Amino acid sequence: MNTATPPIPTTIAAVAQDHDSSRRTALKQLALACGLALSASSLSALAASFEPPTDLTRSKKTLFNTAQLALVRELGEIIIPTTDTPGAIAAGVHDFLNHFAVYCASKEKQQALLAGLNRIDDSAKTRFSTPFLSASKTQQIELLTNMEKAADGFTADDRKFFKQLKALVTFGYYTSEIGATQELAYLAIPGGYKGNFKFKQVGKAWALPQ
Repeated sequence: MNTATPPIPTTIAAVAQDHDSSRRTALKQLALACGLALSASSLSALAASFEPPTDLTRSKKTLFNTAQLALVRELGEIIIPTTDTPGAIAAGVHDFLNHFAVYCASKEKQQALLAGLNRIDDSAKTRFSTPFLSASKTQQIELLTNMEKAADGFTADDRKFFKQLKALVTFGYYTSEIGATQELAYLAIPGGYKGNFKFKQVGKAWALPQ
């Protein structure tokens, strides 16, 4: 039996780096297990955005004001709309994003999130002479499509922000009760135990990766 122990990091920076790497790996695995249809780069960006609370004494319960929360609510529903299953609004994704921004995002990332939301609203006012929420659905989708493509005046930074927002919305949705049980197939584990099966009912055994 191998009794060797892994080397112990000798600096605080090394400990932090190891913790951060493990956290990001766990988040990527959780996102994949939840069935998120995201690229590896999107998952990496998502994992990078999550941080342990930087100040456990924070008493502020919200980052977004009423108008910003309404905007996040609408953006979430555009990204994951209601179809034959509930969308982002029903899953309360906007509240998740608000909570995440307050307790888990650094001040710099909070400001970047607010700046991105302002960018969307200001762009709608410039292009359509109306706030984003008052624009037609066609106009809203046109604006966000251009933002995602970094086209029609939008920059690579705008595209990065919107991809990050989509990743957070998707993560919030698929880790919600609605997303996990109604949009995804769900099997509670541990489930009930049934030990008396005829072999023909079992079928093929499952292969496990090495």
